[in-house]
Amino acid sequence: MVRLSRIAGIILVLVLGFLVQSIFSFADSIDSPRKAVVQFSKAYFKLDKSMAKRICKKRLASEDVDVIDQYIYLTAKEAKERGFDISLMKKKLYDVKTETISKKDNEAQVRLTGKIRVSINPGYTIVAKLFNIGATHEVDEIFNVIKEDGKWKVCGNLFSLLSLSV
Repeated sequence: MVRLSRIAGIILVLVLGFLVQSIFSFADSIDSPRKAVVQFSKAYFKLDKSMAKRICKKRLASEDVDVIDQYIYLTAKEAKERGFDISLMKKKLYDVKTETISKKDNEAQVRLTGKIRVSINPGYTIVAKLFNIGATHEVDEIFNVIKEDGKWKVCGNLFSLLSLSV
């Protein structure tokens, strides 16, 4: 009798775990202005071209200039001038907090705050944080976000990308 209740308990825990995981997976798949801002910002600081997926068409459209490629090129150029490899220009965004300032059906304004630190590789950020080495910079930006093609996308001020486009 004890053996049967132990097996039933294990099965119950597994079923509950599966249900909770399903709920979290569903919740993560829902698009929101906050999610768009966080995904864009993380990709931006990592110098990842996937940031283009979260930028509105109006900001990407420029005369013969790919804004993302130009941003990465200028960052690589700055790194080279300083005697670094581009990997030293990558940063990790952490302690991220978002606040929705205003939201309508197809547009929103989101404030993102957080910290960035140089991230040569994933382990470096953890070690730097543990031993308090390397500079930490505060990030505090307000983003205009619009719904475009059924997805929320960042438009307006895009950190220093603003000065590179139109």
